[in-house]
Formats: sequence, C-alpha cells, structure tokens
Amino acid sequence: MDSREFGKLLTALRKQNLNEFGKTWNREELGKFIHISPHQLGRLERGTKKHLDTETLQLLADAFNLTTLERKELFFAAVGVSTDEIVNPDDSETKLALNNLLTTLKKIQMPAFLVDDYADIVASNMMTMNLYQANASYLEKNSDGYAAFNYLRFIYDETSGYKKTVGTAWEDMARRNINFFRRVSLRQRHKPYFKKILTELRRIEKFDVHWYEVIRGPTCIDTVYDIFKWNHPLYGPIHLVFTEATLPTLYGNLYLFTYSPMDVNTAKAFLEIAREVGGQVFQYAPWPLKPLNEPEGQPVL
Repeated sequence: MDSREFGKLLTALRKQNLNEFGKTWNREELGKFIHISPHQLGRLERGTKKHLDTETLQLLADAFNLTTLERKELFFAAVGVSTDEIVNPDDSETKLALNNLLTTLKKIQMPAFLVDDYADIVASNMMTMNLYQANASYLEKNSDGYAAFNYLRFIYDETSGYKKTVGTAWEDMARRNINFFRRVSLRQRHKPYFKKILTELRRIEKFDVHWYEVIRGPTCIDTVYDIFKWNHPLYGPIHLVFTEATLPTLYGNLYLFTYSPMDVNTAKAFLEIAREVGGQVFQYAPWPLKPLNEPEGQPVL
C-alpha cells in the first residue's frame, strides 16, 4: 500500500470511527490526539507526508480503538510495501490458488468455508449450510445485490437460518464475528465496495447496534480462533473450535475456516452431516472481482 492509498485508508478510518464523545473524528481533534497539526494530518491523508513514526501509528490505533490484530493490519498497511512484493511470485496465480482451495474444501469432512477481505463468502461446503440450516430460498433470494453473500449478512439476516439454529448463543457469536469482520476488512475500509457493504449491513438494526457498541466499547481480545457452544435443534449440544488459515494473494487474503469438534457428540453430528451431504461445494460471492472497485484497478478474472 503506497502513501497515497494509505492516506485514503486513514481518512476512511477517521470517518468510520468515533471519538470519546460518540462523534466521528475531524482533523483538528484527531491531530490533537496524535500530537500533530491538522495540516500535517491533512498531508498524511493526501499521501504527501510519507514519514509516519511508530508513536503516531500507535496513537492512531488508540484513537480508532483497534484490537491487537487490527493494529497489525494497520501497521502492515503503513509500511508502504505493495501486495505484489509480499506475495511469492510462485503463488501469484489467482485462479490456481482458488481452485486448490475449492479442491481442499471438497475433501474436508467438517463444516468449512472460504471468505475474502470483505468477509464475503466465496465458497462453502454443504456441511456448513446444513449445520446452520440455511435454506435454498434464502440463498436464491440473496443471489444479487451488495453484501448478497456477506458472512455478516448471513449471521444477522433473520431469514438465513443462522440465528434460529444457534439460539441463545447468537448474541455472543454475532459480536465476535463483527470483530473478525473489522480485522479482515481493515485494509479495505477506503474501498467503495467496503463502504457499500457497511451501508447495507447497517440497514439491519441489530447489526448497527452491535457495530456501534464494538467501535465505542473497550478494546476486545481478538484471536484467529473461537470456541462456540450451542444447542442445535437437530443434533443437540454442539461444541466446536472455529479456526482460520490465511492465503495471501495479489488481490488480498483468502481465509479458509474450519469447524473442529471438541466433544464426542459434535464429532458424531459432523459424521452424520458428512454422510448425508457428502463433499458438495458451492461458490457464492465473486472473487477477486468486486463491483465499484474497478475504477481503482480491480482486475477482472
């Protein structure tokens, strides 16, 4: 991310996050908080001031109430290294990377799915859809439009089946998934597609409440795994660990998520689901093409 693009990201973060009074930061207030003048902050946002010291970065992370993993993303973005310098040339074939992940998804005998930097569901095995009782009518209804197959949309939409399936565990699971969404999307916050997704998600009242609480509340502890427990309407008590594997690509990261059973009953439930649905895999959200991002050079593959 060069200094100009980082400046756009910094502007987006300033406008998307709230100060102690519950209002979005203006340049004067944020500059005072991070101990630079509004003029210097303006230069950072325009990309004409390229030097950004560690202390200022840390203060920016404090101002935006970033979690540890969000801070990592912000610091990586500030380094000024382009994506093509990060990704090994041998791993730069996007179609091959996606096809390899889809092949892996077919072989995994546990619920698993693939998302991108916007938390859009790129692909999922049928075991995941079965576990959450996602009905075909919901998937068909949401085949068009922004945030159509976004993971947070799936969690918060009353008609998806997710909320009904996880029952009383929904509130906690939803909040923790917002923290995941914040982390993986941090370096995309200035992109038109992210802004449109966030606008669509905030039309859902409960998401808007949780989003506001998360960005205002105390900094949470985030991890690359989560442990979930709930009472499934078909399979009884479910106890699993939710883990991620990250694949860097020229067009952002892909995240492979798998659910591993943490008790015998959950293992039996997964075995029953695997026997019922087999290794079916479905692709959903487009990747790497994203609408609205094309003017900024998003490739069409």
